[in-house]
Amino acid sequence: MPGFAKLFRLIKKIFLTVYIFAASAVFIFLTATDFFVRHKGDGYFGIALFFLIVLFIIVFFRRIIPVLYPSFSPPSLKNDYEFILVLINVLYFVINVTDQSVFNLEPLLYLFVTFALFFMPSRTGIFAVLVIFVQELLICFFSTRYSLTVFLGHTIFIALFGLLYYLLSYFERVRNRAILKSQINREVYEYREKIKDYRLVTSQNAEEIDRDAFLQATVMSIEESFKLEFSIIKNLLGLNTLALFLYDESKKRLKPVYHLSDYSENLIDEKIDADSGLFSAVINSKEPIVVNSEDRSIRGQVYYKKAMKIKSFIGANVCERIRDIVLLRGIIIADRTEQPFTDEHRRIFSMLSDFIGSYVQTQRLLHNITVEREQKAKFFEASRRFNDALTLEQVMEASVESAKVISGAISDIIITLPDGENSLRQKFVFIHSENENIKKYEGKTIKDNSPVIKLVAEHRIKFPTKDFKGDITSIYGEQYRIEGISSIKVLPLITRGDALIGTFAVCTRNGLFLNEEETYMLETMSNILAISIENGIVVKKINDLATTDGLTGLFNHRVFQEKMDEVIARANRSQGRFSLALTDIDFFKKINDTYGHPVGDKVLKGLSALLKKMARETDIVARYGGEEFAIIMEGTDEQGAYTFGERIRKEVEKLVFDGGEKTFGITISMGIATFFLDANQKKELIGCADQALYYSKKNGRNQVWNYHRIKEKST
Repeated sequence: MPGFAKLFRLIKKIFLTVYIFAASAVFIFLTATDFFVRHKGDGYFGIALFFLIVLFIIVFFRRIIPVLYPSFSPPSLKNDYEFILVLINVLYFVINVTDQSVFNLEPLLYLFVTFALFFMPSRTGIFAVLVIFVQELLICFFSTRYSLTVFLGHTIFIALFGLLYYLLSYFERVRNRAILKSQINREVYEYREKIKDYRLVTSQNAEEIDRDAFLQATVMSIEESFKLEFSIIKNLLGLNTLALFLYDESKKRLKPVYHLSDYSENLIDEKIDADSGLFSAVINSKEPIVVNSEDRSIRGQVYYKKAMKIKSFIGANVCERIRDIVLLRGIIIADRTEQPFTDEHRRIFSMLSDFIGSYVQTQRLLHNITVEREQKAKFFEASRRFNDALTLEQVMEASVESAKVISGAISDIIITLPDGENSLRQKFVFIHSENENIKKYEGKTIKDNSPVIKLVAEHRIKFPTKDFKGDITSIYGEQYRIEGISSIKVLPLITRGDALIGTFAVCTRNGLFLNEEETYMLETMSNILAISIENGIVVKKINDLATTDGLTGLFNHRVFQEKMDEVIARANRSQGRFSLALTDIDFFKKINDTYGHPVGDKVLKGLSALLKKMARETDIVARYGGEEFAIIMEGTDEQGAYTFGERIRKEVEKLVFDGGEKTFGITISMGIATFFLDANQKKELIGCADQALYYSKKNGRNQVWNYHRIKEKST
């Protein structure tokens, strides 16, 4: 039995779908062929009308039942398509059977387009427009009532009304966004003001900290407490108005913070001068004051827009006590219209003012503890990033990550280190910035006339000082302007033993600034950064000793072998050629014997500097051993390597060295082998280059020979 029920539901579902879609297609076609116009009034017309009514009732109830009975599933996208099809059939049916000369209903078609697009889902609305377009196209082809001009006119009007929907919806979205943005901005503004009113943060850092959810919870906690206490006191004393006013940032005006009143619409919602009316009397009195009037003519009601006839007024100072210091934060006032206040009321009010002051102070202290805990967490996270950095490059990247952990407002970071032995002459060694005009300063030396760098380096103090009035964008000199920044902090990098090794600068943009807590954390971070840089320099020196030749500064033989393996692996993957050149100095032993080994070392250094200068960034230059050097030229064939070798040989001929009593020059011999052309293994390639070098020396020295040319010549 359950199987039959399932089959029956499936047949019913298929029947309803086919029935409505097929019937709608037939109606659309009959409309296009003027069926209803030609058979108006006969039996066919009646049958068509009956079917149309049945279709409309089926679709209508399939949409209305889920509204009346929520247990039924809501209409699906298919139901929306059925609904649109039936409505289009009804619309065209009404347009066709109405006498056009008496009452033209075709504008309903255009209004329906706007309705479908505005009130229906976007896919359903587009489906309706497409069906109407197809209907108009069929009518144009099968009916004698439409000409091509009429079809184009209808199509244009349909498109215009569709465009009207998009314009309406666009402007509606813009209006709603503007209203929502205005509401959000107002709420955020009020929220920030309350944060500052309760002294949870200072005015200069409210913009940064107000994103902390703890602040919102604190404000809500304070106001919930006020609501409870104010309600109890207001009902207990039968008050007309009970209101709290706190000082603004100027400490000269009081602003309404929280109130309960029977006449809320008459209360002033703006700041009030502290020395006006009854407020002045409350502030100037250490104890709560009470003012009673038999004829209800109390003056000085500055907290009302229009004066009220009140019988009695009471007010007390709200203070915050920090050890032995008492700080006046605001006042709390109340009034009654019928009964006077007594000394007992004065005592209760004094307790209320003490409670408000102590509660706000407690919440502020709790918040400060939370902020301090978060600052420590940020600091430890920043320190951890430095602990993971070993090389100088890693230290520089860690400085960026750590600074951003401390403050998201930081946009640019500039680190300088001494250019040589003089610590006062600094060089840009690392710049993190989105501005390419600033990044290009990296590697350049700051001139000695930069007073800011001199100040930071000589006196070990941060810059700028509070009284700095100059242009912060030119603190490194006019040659190195840092455009577009809002603020900059330049901190000295001091290592163990109070030694200065450079400066660390952080910048903000887009009107953002660093608060005192963030600046303090950055100062501490600069000390860790200085030690990390010093360690990085040591690591670099150790690495240089392991990888470079101590005399020439070129890669040593071990690194040459490793680099050779890497280049061969890349060449095998890409099937590309590279060349190896081996060269040594002609008659170098004679130079040592004639001028001494110190002069020979100068010759080795001079040739090394020339090779390093002439080599491309992709070339690898190494000291192969003794007076012999090796150059790996990746991506260079035998002809390119020969041309490059000849250029080096001619430049070496121009070198002049001081031999004491006289100057002298040198020459070199060079042998070149090319991978895949001369050999396809490392050992074989080095052997071929060595044979070419031997051939150059054997045939007169001061020559460059390719191994391939030697083979061709011998053949």
